[in-house]
Amino acid sequence: MKRLLLSTATVLSLLGTGCAATSGAQASTQGVLLGNASVEPLRLEGTTITGPNSSLAIEGDGMRGRFRTRPVALQWNYQEVTGSVGELSTHLQLAEGDDTRVWGTFAGMAVDLTEDGTWMHGRVGQCAYALKREGDTFKGMRDCGNSLERGVEVSFPQELTARPVGERAALMAFMLVNTKATASAPRMAPKPRGGTERFGEITSCRIPAF
Repeated sequence: MKRLLLSTATVLSLLGTGCAATSGAQASTQGVLLGNASVEPLRLEGTTITGPNSSLAIEGDGMRGRFRTRPVALQWNYQEVTGSVGELSTHLQLAEGDDTRVWGTFAGMAVDLTEDGTWMHGRVGQCAYALKREGDTFKGMRDCGNSLERGVEVSFPQELTARPVGERAALMAFMLVNTKATASAPRMAPKPRGGTERFGEITSCRIPAF
């Protein structure tokens, strides 16, 4: 009887382990989020990025496909990222040391970013960012000229830091383009006649629509 009970317990234990392993395998194939899902829920799984309106494939040292309404054709090495997003050119220069520097143009927008493992700061287009890593996300604020937007939160999982610097730079740029803030600081509008001050909300980040 004891042998039978032990045999049954062993089988149940193995079955439980098998189920747990299967569950883990299924979870690993779900991919990771990229950017902010309130703009477009982009999911990166291995070498593909998909969303309701986007489909991109990473092929060796490049990326091709479509990001929303624009075709994408990018190539990279350890020094630069070149190509186009829609009809707009991309040329990013890269440098790695204690931090990662990315500067140049992406989809026609000026880019100057620094990421050191804890902070990501710099500019994409007319928006300046100050974001701090918290787990698999960056959180912080951005300033788009007339507004200070707080509550910016974007997904950029830690595992992506192991990818080649050119690929990482392209993913960082797409992450920030695919980002929406949740709140804005009020600014003072010009005084109307009579001298009464008014406050208004500015929410646009002036990044070209894709």
